[in-house]
Amino acid sequence: MAEACVTLIVGASGAAATRIAGHLATAPGFAPIGLSRRVPEGAGAWIAADLTDAAGLARALVERPDITHIVYASRAPHAETGVEDVAGNLAMLRNLLDAAEAVLPRLAHIHLVQGCKWYGMHLGPFRTPAREDDLRHMPPNFYYDQQDLVAARQTGRDWTWSASRPNFVIDVAPGRARNMVSTLGAYAAICRELGLPLDFPGRPGSWTALQQVTEAGLLAEGVAWMLAEPRCANRAFNLVNGDAFRWCDLWPVLAEGFGLRPGAVRPLPLARWMADKAPVWERIRARHNLALPLEAVASWEFAEFFLGIEYDQLFSMTAARLAGFTGFVDSWAMFARQVEGYRAARVLPPA
Repeated sequence: MAEACVTLIVGASGAAATRIAGHLATAPGFAPIGLSRRVPEGAGAWIAADLTDAAGLARALVERPDITHIVYASRAPHAETGVEDVAGNLAMLRNLLDAAEAVLPRLAHIHLVQGCKWYGMHLGPFRTPAREDDLRHMPPNFYYDQQDLVAARQTGRDWTWSASRPNFVIDVAPGRARNMVSTLGAYAAICRELGLPLDFPGRPGSWTALQQVTEAGLLAEGVAWMLAEPRCANRAFNLVNGDAFRWCDLWPVLAEGFGLRPGAVRPLPLARWMADKAPVWERIRARHNLALPLEAVASWEFAEFFLGIEYDQLFSMTAARLAGFTGFVDSWAMFARQVEGYRAARVLPPA
């Protein structure tokens, strides 16, 4: 890239976008700018704008006509039902496209951060390994509407688009309870405090099903690659770690890392069963001088979702490999590394 890609990160205060922005800030050839409704304390280059306010968004973007690339990583609020707000998500993206085309004369590329719900993994079994050109499931699925909108709008334009499809983005993100590692860590700490083994609280089928996840740093690396690689124009790519695991194999290793014996497969409605465990956590927190209350560490509704998928989750990385992406993460090492990251941040207790 001869000139810097001035890249607008939309939804920049979100979990995935934070890591993408951080990566682009240190990657050669990129100059990231955040966009969200509020400017976080200590933020660098940032635009405050509301995606639901079309006129206000255009007024905000007109101040930065140098923007060349957009990473769209915003989503309308949603619960753990799997089905998300199609109309709301589509309207926000449409407002952004309208504003960008009107006031950004150098616009070259728009990237959509999607997810493997594209394949209906939240609905039931799907063909594996899932490939980017697989047939769609019965809608609604807001990813379909957003990609169709961008693809149709791109026809005849000079700019291009791309999309990434990670699965369960994993990161050390203190304060974000909707996180696999911090939630499992809080569950393990409570089990240890109560003198219990580390029972597997998910569904029996999930215990043996193949799982794939995406480390946030790998997602950021992949997005930067798509922004710069001409072969990615007008295409979507799966972005997962590249390996797979089964909970039945990983669980004993996690238990050992938390100083516990692995227990039995014992399905629990965690949102209900853990609702009275805040006092237990507060004892742990006081003893180890931990930084956050339980509601800022663990999302039991999210745990019920990711521990309740009783079928294989496999996503082909062939398209990305053939286009030149070589990023890979060892998922087993990732879990251990991120547990230590949460301990260092005083979010989880020591071993």
